[in-house]
Amino acid sequence: MALDGFIQILFEMVQQHGVIAVMLGMVIEEVVVPIPSPIIPMAAGFLLIDAATLPTAIFQILFMIALPASIASVISSYFVYAIASYGGPPIVKKYGRYIDLKWEEVQKLESHFDSGREKYYVALFRAIPIVPLSLISGSAGLFHMNWKTYGVWSFIGMMPRNFVLAMIGWWIGSREVLERIAGLIDSLSTLVVVIVVLSVGSVIAYRKARDLYILFIEKSG
Repeated sequence: MALDGFIQILFEMVQQHGVIAVMLGMVIEEVVVPIPSPIIPMAAGFLLIDAATLPTAIFQILFMIALPASIASVISSYFVYAIASYGGPPIVKKYGRYIDLKWEEVQKLESHFDSGREKYYVALFRAIPIVPLSLISGSAGLFHMNWKTYGVWSFIGMMPRNFVLAMIGWWIGSREVLERIAGLIDSLSTLVVVIVVLSVGSVIAYRKARDLYILFIEKSG
């Protein structure tokens, strides 16, 4: 579905069903398709917040949008978390050899991930609108981050993310501007995914080239 079409449907859903549509949109973003989730709280702030003063807007946004949207996002993110946690090991063990990746190497990364600082990374990246949420939940699941710690710190990251985005929607008060911002965020999110894919591909290519070079040296010697 084109971004413009999705935004049109989203605005109509939020206008008709309010907070329920916001929570459903967050679930869909986490579980089903990589849609630009920042537009969801932004649209909610634009359509649902009817406040004449900043303190009133802050109160409404906090409890009508940021809180329910963050709860829905964290709960639904366990779907990707669980798939990566339970499905990651057998997939890596079976197909990892094709990309020169061993499960023992993933376990070494897991020990680094379990350093005690991983919770801060989860909260930080969850708070950044251009970072796809599924990348965070999938990584946490693959490296077997404690599920309770993951949930708490995911929520800590999602609250400011949803609050600020909803505040932007209320403050701007223009659907046309919000759609342009959503398009920009969508492009930046795609760029993040491309960078991650290229980085992983570069590491794989380097390791393959290194192994071929070592094999060549051994045969030549």
